[in-house]
Amino acid sequence: MINDLLIVVVIAQTLTAATPLLLAGCGELVAERGGVLNIGIEGLMLTGCIAAFAVTAITGNSWLGLLVAMGAAMVLGAGFALMAITARADQIVAGMALNLVAVGVSGTVWRALQSHGVTELPASAGFSRGWFGWSGWSSFNDLPVIGPLFFDLYGLSIATAGLLLLTWWVLRRTRIGIVIQAIGELPDAAAAAGESVHRWRWGVVLFAAACAGAAGAFLSIMRTHAFVPEMTGGKGFVVLALVMFGRWRISWLIAGCLLFGLADSVQQQLQSLPGSRALPYQFFQMLPYVVALVALAGLSRSAPGPAALGKPWPVSR
Repeated sequence: MINDLLIVVVIAQTLTAATPLLLAGCGELVAERGGVLNIGIEGLMLTGCIAAFAVTAITGNSWLGLLVAMGAAMVLGAGFALMAITARADQIVAGMALNLVAVGVSGTVWRALQSHGVTELPASAGFSRGWFGWSGWSSFNDLPVIGPLFFDLYGLSIATAGLLLLTWWVLRRTRIGIVIQAIGELPDAAAAAGESVHRWRWGVVLFAAACAGAAGAFLSIMRTHAFVPEMTGGKGFVVLALVMFGRWRISWLIAGCLLFGLADSVQQQLQSLPGSRALPYQFFQMLPYVVALVALAGLSRSAPGPAALGKPWPVSR
């Protein structure tokens, strides 16, 4: 019985830890399929964290916090698109600039909140478990196995699963998916066929930014109900690795994110074992990063990326 309960707890923790990676990864996968490499995902997630926390703490409205987080990330994403797509600046440099801006802005906003005594969410604010906190599902939470694994999840986890399925279908079965992949492989051919490469790339960048902002909101107003400077802890860079090591496929991305989530859940259980305090807690926290990246790197040695990934278009004027 104890072992069964432990398995359910580990699976539930795995799904919770994987949610922000899956959400941000879904957006970044679409952007990279369209030929845009944005290493500013970390900054976009951090922007979502502070925007969601600030708005929710001030207004008490978690839904508004989620929407503002997505909007704030899209504003930064638009700045990145302006530099990397319209002005044809180096995408790596533009992404790093975005990260630096996000760290500075989030730190400034956090200090402003502290100076006004806003350091935590109101008791009634922030999403709780159970499909965005809707009390109608609470009676199902105690069901054996299925309760904790389905009805007791955060609503954004369920929405992320739906978004991944929809994204897979769009990329594989629709004209939109064909165009996105075309501008990531052969933008000249897409332009010759009458498609606006810049417009499509702006679209995928803004979509990725919205997903990253929502992932940041998940961290601050759902999973932790708090904000800590630089609380993303490198998860944006992990997302980049998971997308690339996942061979730019939804199925591999899901597998990689779940692997990271499982490693994160296991390290939490290891920290609760007797004698675990003999080791620094940082040792346990680094395990998910080491396990996931090493395993995925071994699976992706021969994986080619989109031919035009990271390259400005047009190449010459």
